[in-house]
Amino acid sequence: MTRDAQRRRVLLIEDDVDLREAITDVLDDYAVESAVDGADGLRRLREFHPDIIVLDLMMPNLDGWQFRLEQRRDPANAATPVVVISANHDSTAAAVDADLYLRKPVDAETLVHAVEGVLNAHEHRLDAAKLAQTERLAAMGTLAAGLAHEINNPLTYVLLQLARASRLVETLANPELDAALRSAREGAERIRGITSAIRVFTDPEADAISIGPIDIRGPLTAALDVAMHAIRDRARVTTVFPDSAYVTANEGQLAQVFLNLLTNAAQAIPEGDPDRHEIRIAIIPGDGRIAIEISDTGEGIPPGLVGRVFEPFFTTKPVGQGTGLGLSISHNIITAFAGTIAVTSNVGHGSTFRVELPATSQGT
Repeated sequence: MTRDAQRRRVLLIEDDVDLREAITDVLDDYAVESAVDGADGLRRLREFHPDIIVLDLMMPNLDGWQFRLEQRRDPANAATPVVVISANHDSTAAAVDADLYLRKPVDAETLVHAVEGVLNAHEHRLDAAKLAQTERLAAMGTLAAGLAHEINNPLTYVLLQLARASRLVETLANPELDAALRSAREGAERIRGITSAIRVFTDPEADAISIGPIDIRGPLTAALDVAMHAIRDRARVTTVFPDSAYVTANEGQLAQVFLNLLTNAAQAIPEGDPDRHEIRIAIIPGDGRIAIEISDTGEGIPPGLVGRVFEPFFTTKPVGQGTGLGLSISHNIITAFAGTIAVTSNVGHGSTFRVELPATSQGT
């Protein structure tokens, strides 16, 4: 058995005590957690977070079919693969929603190969999904760059004409017209700021070799400009920035991290009461380190899930509403720059993500 198997977790849900012990012995290279029925299995699933489930069907309290339905409703555990082992030979049993169905009796070699095969297949599917998601992100970056370029040309024309119109109406002494033109200029400048922020995100992979001293306020401000459409109806924003704070990194990749953190913070807060909620962004210089904290007053993360938020494909969002890659990619980016990223959370009171990076001097 591979060394990887020693780190893999198996949740065994079986009501027969002798069979539980026998299967646990067979899977001795895995970390096996046992449950006596489906209800117990759901509780242990949410505490243990296994890599794979070995499931009996005929059990008291909550049987295997019911367990599987409840598992699929749980966004944090819906994708965990399942191997069913059952003495039931009818078509209903064989049609259970599982990655593999084995009929009892099952010999040790068959069981071990089944668990390893399903785990390997699951990991290969995740690798393919991650590659596809990366390709989609790259395509979106290219599209965003093209859109920003196309918007900037007519926007420049609009700004020039607004400036000309402002000069022409100065002699009219019409306060309402002057205020309308001023608002139009401010709106156009806002659009220009957003298109400039979008360019920071353009194809960060292609620009990955561009690493040097950057003022951390730049990517933070760019991310905030892009995220404001998701924030403004949910929370007010507070920023605490020093005069400068330099780190050695890639600006586009850091902006990607901060955009993900700000978007997650916004999504943790319900719409409709922005005065009641806050997203706070603070840059905290330290002894050779720069810390960036993004805090929200949203729903928070359950204690049992806090330790998993940086795992690839893990998400607390409903099925279909998140890939579970954002925080994993953010973790990889920050650690590549010799930094750390961590989270603290209090259910009902919000979360704080803290990024720390080595400080540097401007131009070093």
